[in-house]
Amino acid sequence: MKGVYPDLAFPDPTGGRPYVLLNMVSTIDGKIVTGTREEPVQDLGSERDHLTMRQIQQAADGVLIGAGTLRSTPKMRYPLGKFRFVASRTGAVDPFVPFFTEDPERAFVVAPVSARDRIPEDVQAVCIGEGELDYRGLFKWMRDEMGIRYLLSEGGSHLNGDLFRADLVDEIFLTVAPKVKCGDGIPTVAGGEPLPRGSLRQFRLVGAIPCEDEVFLRYRRIGRDGEPK
Repeated sequence: MKGVYPDLAFPDPTGGRPYVLLNMVSTIDGKIVTGTREEPVQDLGSERDHLTMRQIQQAADGVLIGAGTLRSTPKMRYPLGKFRFVASRTGAVDPFVPFFTEDPERAFVVAPVSARDRIPEDVQAVCIGEGELDYRGLFKWMRDEMGIRYLLSEGGSHLNGDLFRADLVDEIFLTVAPKVKCGDGIPTVAGGEPLPRGSLRQFRLVGAIPCEDEVFLRYRRIGRDGEPK
């Protein structure tokens, strides 16, 4: 069994930052967890979804996740040789999970300056922004200093919401799993403060692949200044 994409090609990065991909799996009703926010979600997508996730990871130069995602799946592993970043508002992370120990030279905590004192000494850290993490400044650093051209974000909900509000997502890969979760207050693909009606982010569908009971969707951002809507 393989991932669903025969090949993955992306536009050249522009704007002095990496081209940002977002990959998520959700239920039919848009939820991204099967239990609580603190529990692993490996049972949400199929084996093919997991292989497709690895395929997208291989196409990127680095992976970004939120601290909550790391806490809920502490045993997660990424391909060696890939930069990996965990975004944290507080800097409080476990430095002994495989995310940091398997390839420590390429693993980083990224956080606002206010969190510097809480970041464990055992991990590399990049602090940009005062009260909140400055994603635009962070992504410029990734491009200029680390040579990262393609960055993959894998959530969770809070991180995705931050990136959408900053208008930093260029493509979305979304697997729709044939399941329904229901419930108020259950995490969706993007959380946090809602965007105003006039500022919704527009994406164009560039691929839809049904595979057994799942659908693999691919969207590309349109409608930024200077781009057709």
